Amino acid sequence: MKMIAWSKVMVAAALTLLLMGMDIHAAQAGATLDATLARGRLLCSTAGHLHTDPMNFQTPGTIAGFDRDFCRAIAAAVLRDRSAIQFIQLVPKNRFQALQEGAVDVLVRSTTWTLSRDTTLGVHFTAVNFYDGQGFIAPKNLGINRLSELREKGKTATACVEKSTTSSENVAQYIRAHDLPIEMMEFNAYEELRYAFISERCNLYTTDRSFLTEVRNNDMPKPDDYVILEDVISKEPLAVAVRDDDAQWFNIVRWVVFATIQAEELGITSANADTLRNDGTATQKNFLGAEPEFGKMLGLNDDWAYQVIKAVGNYGEIFERNLGSGTAYNLDRGPNKLWTKGGLMYAPPFN
Repeated sequence: MKMIAWSKVMVAAALTLLLMGMDIHAAQAGATLDATLARGRLLCSTAGHLHTDPMNFQTPGTIAGFDRDFCRAIAAAVLRDRSAIQFIQLVPKNRFQALQEGAVDVLVRSTTWTLSRDTTLGVHFTAVNFYDGQGFIAPKNLGINRLSELREKGKTATACVEKSTTSSENVAQYIRAHDLPIEMMEFNAYEELRYAFISERCNLYTTDRSFLTEVRNNDMPKPDDYVILEDVISKEPLAVAVRDDDAQWFNIVRWVVFATIQAEELGITSANADTLRNDGTATQKNFLGAEPEFGKMLGLNDDWAYQVIKAVGNYGEIFERNLGSGTAYNLDRGPNKLWTKGGLMYAPPFN
């Protein structure tokens, strides 16, 4: 009887392990890739941040934008078509719910990676595509270059900020910690905030410093009348987010971002990718699809990285095209340089 009972236990345990294995496999397989392929287009959320052209969501293949280029990179890897995208604009308040509910496949919209967001919202951050920090813009007639000068000069200020963002939390904590004479005025939408700042209902606007450059250049009636203050009050690793229930899709999106960084490190550009695909080093050729089953691990074609680089270029090309010295923003790459050049951009080995 004991042997029979023990056999039953062993069988039950084996069945349990089998079922667990089936569940794990199902979780890894996911459904986002299949849904995207069946739909024929990627549902990608951007918010207008880190872009160079006016808001225009009608021409997904050509509309400019740093974040949007990463949407195009994903579409190129998965659908082999950089224009197979539906750009979806979301306000900060509903972006994570939209991702959870499947209204979008991926968030590439200047979203800061934090512990609470990564563990409580049903989403996972895949990789950082831009390292930033929160700052402030003010009219020059406020007469300050640093926030501490408000107290030194006996002045007060009101800061405009978007609700449901890390910017709001950061500035509240910073005001308390440094006992600054600043009141906060929160808004649900950027359009409301922009009008309030231009109409001088508030005389500080705070968000990521990269976006402040865009605000001053594009949104202010007289850009030279405004100054970006010296204060940097937070770390803002802006990252690409997906739902936390699809391991395959998580890996695809993560490695597409890494591919743009790796390509720059390997000297692969949109202009030389065709040549290096045939005549490059073994490492370059394998990255561009010569290695058998290079795409199998992700459920993609072996040349998925080649498709990415041909579509949008490497990370340096994406940065320079949208934000660099040839644009109105003239942003220095700073921490967004490759790790080999003193920056933080670093891709794990592609093997």
